[in-house]
Amino acid sequence: GNDHVFLDSGPIHVRAFLRMMLFADEAADTRIGDLSGGERNRVQLTKLLRRGGNFLVLDEPTNDLDLVTLGVLEQALIEFPGCVLVVSHDRWFVDRVATALLVFEGDGKVVLHEGNHADYQARKSVEARAHRDRAPKTPSQKAKKRPGQVPATGPKKLTFKERRELAGIEDVIGAAEAEVASLEATLSDPEVFKDRGPEVPALVEKLDAARAEVDRLYARWQALEALSAAAPG
Repeated sequence: GNDHVFLDSGPIHVRAFLRMMLFADEAADTRIGDLSGGERNRVQLTKLLRRGGNFLVLDEPTNDLDLVTLGVLEQALIEFPGCVLVVSHDRWFVDRVATALLVFEGDGKVVLHEGNHADYQARKSVEARAHRDRAPKTPSQKAKKRPGQVPATGPKKLTFKERRELAGIEDVIGAAEAEVASLEATLSDPEVFKDRGPEVPALVEKLDAARAEVDRLYARWQALEALSAAAPG
């Protein structure tokens, strides 16, 4: 019922607002029923943001979103001036938009962690290692080797190659996550779908592979940390 949308930053013309949500001018008069599923999801997001307010509650907002709409949602939440409470199993989305996590750690324990999911994973790995280092030794662990006693097979030591791998794995993970972020940014650009349409399936496949590589690196990091903590000093 108005030519303008009134946001916290001031009034903006409806068509300019739709452009911000990646709708082309020719789509402004299109019936909602004629839009694609991803575009209809974007309409819902547009309506939500138009209402204003300073507190949003979103339950699994990334479900069934196409990459373009997902990019719009991420950017909108990053720029949102208020507070957003999001429930999500999408760690990539959480890494992009979260500044703090409420983590349910079992036994009714809920802990506030500053930072995103990657920060949380790194912190938990360090805490687990510190906990193992502080754990009291059992009598068998404290016993000293008697003269002539054949040493029992102890925990596996890190090889020289594994020590070097552990020392540099955070940088490798950072580079792998940067590759994911770059591919996500590329696929969030609607111009890519218009100008490089035939490349999109390969880019999506490359993004899936890059995400899987980050997961593999995190698992490898945790395995090397466990070996390092278990190895005798």
